[in-house]
Amino acid sequence: METSNGLRADLHLHSRWSDGSLSAPALLELAKRLGLGCVALTDHDTLAGQAQAAAAAQDLGIHLIAGLEISAFDPDTGRKVHILGYQIQHPQAVEEALAPYRRSRHQAMERAVGLLEQAGYPIDLGTVSSYIGEGGVLYRQQIMHALMDRGYALSVYDPLYYRLFKNGGIAQVQSDYIPVLEAVDLVRACGGRAVLAHPYEYDSMGLLPALVKAGLEGIECFHPSQTPQRQEAVRQAAAQYGLFLTGGSDAHGLYTQYVDPPGSHGILLQPGHPLYPER
Repeated sequence: METSNGLRADLHLHSRWSDGSLSAPALLELAKRLGLGCVALTDHDTLAGQAQAAAAAQDLGIHLIAGLEISAFDPDTGRKVHILGYQIQHPQAVEEALAPYRRSRHQAMERAVGLLEQAGYPIDLGTVSSYIGEGGVLYRQQIMHALMDRGYALSVYDPLYYRLFKNGGIAQVQSDYIPVLEAVDLVRACGGRAVLAHPYEYDSMGLLPALVKAGLEGIECFHPSQTPQRQEAVRQAAAQYGLFLTGGSDAHGLYTQYVDPPGSHGILLQPGHPLYPER
């Protein structure tokens, strides 16, 4: 929805092109019904769903900002860091650069399925293949969906999820991630704008000086993990480093950890914002 003050926007959404449960068209239809005038599809490590999303956005009369969320890590601490990339001008270069990491994730999840099968859970690679989305990469949420359908869990983030995939669980396997400064450089080199996602979820605020030096332009202020106190700290950091603010629900449909539909943690995009869509 467009108002006199700008566009209601959700700049952090996931579809079945990565680890969301809704197709890109269904996700945009939901966003339209919820009164959003602008969305960004930010699937993990891929821009492959953008053409499908753009067609749906045109039919629905909603603005779409092309984006992705890069799953990166900080080599110094070993912690995860997520980088949102918007307005990418050379998507094929991004796809090629991130292809090894998508393959590593898929292979890791195949190993996880094998470990679960050995432990007596009634799933195998054939079973979980029907849960994989259009991106062709298997995710933990999809494995949990298969277990839900077989009566082993009530939700994707059932306590079983944490027993299996966290804290040394039998299905906790590692995959490769791109170093975070390389992720920022990749977005910049491909004509996009790099934004630090949910900076408190992985304790990433301390990385801001290095990220800004590498070319970071924005920081996510509004997100389910951001308390009002954290939002204020992000605003102060944004002012200090000259970063623009973004916001989004990080919605994954059925695979969402939070009860936060599209638009619940969005932002009002106003003319002059670096991501405000061109007419």
